[in-house]
Amino acid sequence: WQVISGDIDIKDNKFMMPDDTVRVKAVFEKHTAKTTKTPATLSKAGVEISVCSVCGKELNKTEIAKISRVTLSTSEYTYNGAVRSPSVTVKDSAGKTISSSCYTVKKSTGRKNVGRYTYTITFRGDYSGSRTLSFVIKPKGTGISSLKARSKGFKVTWKKQKTQTAGYQIQYSTSKKFSKTKTVTVKKNSTVSKNVSKLKARKKYYVRVRTYQTFGSAKYYSGWSSAKSVKFSHPTISGFANQKYLPVPQSELAQAICSISAVF
Repeated sequence: WQVISGDIDIKDNKFMMPDDTVRVKAVFEKHTAKTTKTPATLSKAGVEISVCSVCGKELNKTEIAKISRVTLSTSEYTYNGAVRSPSVTVKDSAGKTISSSCYTVKKSTGRKNVGRYTYTITFRGDYSGSRTLSFVIKPKGTGISSLKARSKGFKVTWKKQKTQTAGYQIQYSTSKKFSKTKTVTVKKNSTVSKNVSKLKARKKYYVRVRTYQTFGSAKYYSGWSSAKSVKFSHPTISGFANQKYLPVPQSELAQAICSISAVF
């Protein structure tokens, strides 16, 4: 209120009407907004509130949906000699994509050779907090070039993998699904064949191979090669490879025994 004429006191927008004539005028002031923001985090929603700095009235209140999901476009690559850079996607609890302007991404150096690498996503603006994600670069695989039966075993030969490979693993099983397996490790990448022995005769064995590489104290493996099978039905005698043990009729066996007895 503003006094135009007359004797009157106005306090806290209040006054007592006197006996004499007075003139007062109502003065309306515009709201002056003061905004405060509580950023959203990975665990709870945020809020932005606008309050009039003159009268204290709440003018606007907007909820900021919490960060719901932070993902990389892939968590696994196969080594190919190139630097790997998966993309980042961030969603809020309403399912909307959060703009990349609302966060920064710090990437591990390298990201080229076999190993594990990290991205640290740090939020800003309407959001607060950070999240660290990782992805793996696996070694390139190999394939079986030859699989041959041996006496109570087999010899497997595979293609050499020259780069980012420390060694190989051979896995074999009597199950086509490899439900029960045995694994042999070859610790040199220059070795490209392996003899496996002491297996059961009259069994079919399924064989597959993969590469591995070390990175710090960890090992990283390629996918398994396509499986091949081998079967050896009968044991062999040295000097008579691939000759089968044949049954001897009882009559011939008895005659042979009698002949031996006559000699002695």
